[in-house]
Amino acid sequence: MIYYGSLGKSYLLIKNYVLRMRKYILNLFLGLLLLGIVANKCEAVIKIVSPTLTVTPMPTTQVVPTSAAIKENITESKQTVGELETFVLNNKVEKWNGLNSMRLVVEKAVERGVAANTIVLLLLLPLIATLISVMHYVLGLSGYGIFMPTMMAVAFLATGAVGGLVLFAVILGVTLISNLVLRKLRLHFWPARAISLILIGWATFGLMVLSSYLNFFDLKNISIFPILFMILLTEEFVRTQLAKSRSEAKKLMAGTLILAVVGAEMMQIREVQKWVLLYPEISLVLGVVVNLAVGSYTGIRWSEIRRFGKAIRKSPKAKVKNSK
Repeated sequence: MIYYGSLGKSYLLIKNYVLRMRKYILNLFLGLLLLGIVANKCEAVIKIVSPTLTVTPMPTTQVVPTSAAIKENITESKQTVGELETFVLNNKVEKWNGLNSMRLVVEKAVERGVAANTIVLLLLLPLIATLISVMHYVLGLSGYGIFMPTMMAVAFLATGAVGGLVLFAVILGVTLISNLVLRKLRLHFWPARAISLILIGWATFGLMVLSSYLNFFDLKNISIFPILFMILLTEEFVRTQLAKSRSEAKKLMAGTLILAVVGAEMMQIREVQKWVLLYPEISLVLGVVVNLAVGSYTGIRWSEIRRFGKAIRKSPKAKVKNSK
């Protein structure tokens, strides 16, 4: 009798949930049915309107892309010899003197087939982290730690600053809207996150298709990793909203995006990429020295000068000068 009562209670809960979800399922089914009908009609119209073309073989000319026309994406490792590989092989070490050991290792790695793009990213990531550290402790620009802005800088390097910001805005908007809708259904956390990921995936796919028709930004060839980095950032934003406040979440989000855009623009400079390949020892020493200096910095941050300006002590010479 007790088993029957608990079973009946579970049946009523499932029945209420199905009745509540029936409207959403019906709307989804009708939308998919309408989309299929429209697609079939469009296909039939195209078959009727499009004339039959007779293809005749004609001589074609091979167009060789130049470096000025096509921008190389260093986040993608290629099997062919690119501009950076050619640069390394054309600037070989003439004589080993002990101080150019890292450059010799880079040269040998490129000769053995290691992608120069990957080497550049590995050498640039510590410099980007150093730049983010300086901007945080000296300028006072805060973000979600040091790894999240660095990862977002790599993501923006792959997508471009404009395309990356548009993609992130779409992912953030879909996440916030899905959270508002799914909260009313009172689902468990993981199923709700799974549904949110489904919506984000389809929204990203739609944006990639849309970018193939537009010349404003290009997202049709991006990999999954920039998308995952942006999803992680949106999750941090939602978590900060729940744990702290919305204003704090917006502040950290804006700081992370600014740091990421600055880092991506720095990594995109071709002269910087060639410099770290020619002088990897200097880039290593520079990163260590700057971080040691920033790590012992005890001064006020530039963004807080206006806030604590009245509390800053003036030097005796300045006091005498103001009294005169």
